[in-house]
Amino acid sequence: MKVKDVWYFNYTQKESEILQPELVIPESHVGIYCEFEELVFPVSFHILGMCKGEMMFEKDVTVLENGDDADVCVRKDGYGAVFKIREETDCEPDFMRVTYEVAGNPETFETECKYYTFSGQISDFDGKPFPAVVMLYRYGFDEPPFIMGTWSDRNGKYSLRVPAGNYNAMYSDDNTYGIGSLECWGWNIIADRDEVIDLKIGNGEVYSLNVSVNNGGMQTLFLTFRPMIYFKKEEYNVEVAGESIYVSDFAPEIAKEDVTVYVNGRKTELLSLQKLYEASLEGWYVPMYMAQVPRELYGDCLDKQTIVLEYDTKDRGNGRACSRGFTQFFYKDGFCTR
Repeated sequence: MKVKDVWYFNYTQKESEILQPELVIPESHVGIYCEFEELVFPVSFHILGMCKGEMMFEKDVTVLENGDDADVCVRKDGYGAVFKIREETDCEPDFMRVTYEVAGNPETFETECKYYTFSGQISDFDGKPFPAVVMLYRYGFDEPPFIMGTWSDRNGKYSLRVPAGNYNAMYSDDNTYGIGSLECWGWNIIADRDEVIDLKIGNGEVYSLNVSVNNGGMQTLFLTFRPMIYFKKEEYNVEVAGESIYVSDFAPEIAKEDVTVYVNGRKTELLSLQKLYEASLEGWYVPMYMAQVPRELYGDCLDKQTIVLEYDTKDRGNGRACSRGFTQFFYKDGFCTR
């Protein structure tokens, strides 16, 4: 087992600021991510947090397979695991050391800690404030209370300070999920600076938004995503490339005119929108889409790129479907067109 990442999340909201405590209440915690060929329990951790040269906390934890008490949570997925250990302190540590021992073999992981703030406005697709929770998932999808998150105020404004690093996803919604709304999702979120991220909640989702950089002659970006809507569930067979496939369909039908794409805050041209089918490991399929936009530069080519994709079918009169999703990435070759 090798520890690859350690962080501390400091949750500071007052009880009166938690708008829907029955939905989720984030908590301060130490997070530890490790990779392994085989994870053997028990695992022992000695955790040290320092702030400006002074020790802020020191903790010894022995973790059983399912967590040893209410203060420990373990989530395994393939060859990775996240350990979440509840810890509250008055200062965000700027240095952390974790000594861990598995099967009698001790090792140490050290890291300098930095923190950044995401803030912005949450609204619906009619421009009205939408008070909601904002949560960040560093690896995979964690369960409350060991997520990093905050509640907005009643006007939909939020501010969330998190450890630096990459996050699998960012999520926002309230307890109307599945009744009048679905989530606003961000994917591959990179916390490397303070940043304003405005969120929009609709009755759909832009799920699993990914960017593929076309390094060939077309100089474009391919954006793949799975749109979902809470009031639709159909099952049928369809023929694709001469093969009949079984489709579980909870996606709205969207057209090119329904979709808007922004690159680093600037609206870009949508070259094409194509419907595809995503295969599950069990053999059934779900509808997805691929959008193609120019590989244009709106900002520094070596800097972080942010893609925002929205769909809204309000002008077509067949039952409105709307959502926003976003993702972040760096050009690997440092090249893009102007």
